[in-house]
Amino acid sequence: MRHDAGRLPDLLPLRYQRMQANAFAFFRGSAPLYYHRSGMESRLRDSPTAWLCGDAHVENFGSFRGDNDLVYFDLNDFDEAVRGPLLWDVGRLTVSVLLAAAEFGLATAEQHLLACHVLATYAAALAAGKAYWLERTTATGVVKQLLRNVEKRGPKALLQTRAGAEVGWHLLQTPALHPLRGPEREKVRAAIEAWRRAQPVPPCGPVLDVAQRVAGVGSLGVLRYALLVEHRYPHKLPKLLDLKQAPPPATGHVAGVPQPAWASDAHRVVQAQCWLQAVPPALLQPVAFDGQPFVLRTLQPVADKLAFATLPHRKAAFRKAVPQFAQLLAWAHLRAAGHWGAAGPDALQTFGSAHDGWRADVLRFAFQARAQVGADYREFSAACHRGDVPLPQSSKN
Repeated sequence: MRHDAGRLPDLLPLRYQRMQANAFAFFRGSAPLYYHRSGMESRLRDSPTAWLCGDAHVENFGSFRGDNDLVYFDLNDFDEAVRGPLLWDVGRLTVSVLLAAAEFGLATAEQHLLACHVLATYAAALAAGKAYWLERTTATGVVKQLLRNVEKRGPKALLQTRAGAEVGWHLLQTPALHPLRGPEREKVRAAIEAWRRAQPVPPCGPVLDVAQRVAGVGSLGVLRYALLVEHRYPHKLPKLLDLKQAPPPATGHVAGVPQPAWASDAHRVVQAQCWLQAVPPALLQPVAFDGQPFVLRTLQPVADKLAFATLPHRKAAFRKAVPQFAQLLAWAHLRAAGHWGAAGPDALQTFGSAHDGWRADVLRFAFQARAQVGADYREFSAACHRGDVPLPQSSKN
């Protein structure tokens, strides 16, 4: 709650309600606590310095349309991106696999095998020394199906669920979108218009409408807006953009590695995303609004993430998808190697080849961290039931 000071107070009860769902949801929403617990863990710190996602868990992978208009499946959340020990990302991914596997009812022995598979797959991809990417022709299982769905969905289909054209284009009221009126709407519109006019070639037309966007768990409560803007070319459908505040990373206080002197945290997020992703989404760039750093990009639907809990045959889908996540993480690390003080690709390749020296340590850490997350979740849940943590009024009745 101290970490969340300064976030929108009306959204914090929803954030805590979502974290209360299960231990994995709590893990997703409590990165600062996780790094406070494990940031000094020597088994993770004794690894090459790399550019990290910072929040590498199984639901921070998803599909999106890149700035080349092709569809990719990759890491897609870089709010916590930082330069730090390589195994921080690997450890967090492995802990998330254990938590999600337990939530889906996999037996302890199978959880162990799956975690071992994650570490072996990551090490092999790192040792290969080549950064690849996933697209429809190389993906398998539910990842392949998700890519197909995104590929088939055109701009019109996306707009139909979020905007209407009655009496002019406007954003619809949905659980994830709350259209704004009044001073806040005008401040956002004016900031984006100033940014748009400052571009050598404006990438879009004027803002048509603005809504508060309610999405995620970890970042819920930071300022976030959905923007409906005119297309840069007349007579084409409007575009949807996402404008999200970029607070300091949860990892910053324990990284122990000097960080670049970023112009803002939005510059940190954008630059790290460009290094780590195979192809970034369209319009990705830092924007200043009301004296605060924000990241602007095309809007990425929440539905384009793999929410395994809602999938049929979720156990089988989870088993098949997890090794692909390990590959994607290794490829991201290789892609960002050598940038601004990070270890070079040769050092990462050597580290991947020497996996006998660290895989067992990371596995032991992951099981210990999973137990700690479980204990923290039970304490958090008890505090929610006592009324020490604010929850939505409907959940108290």
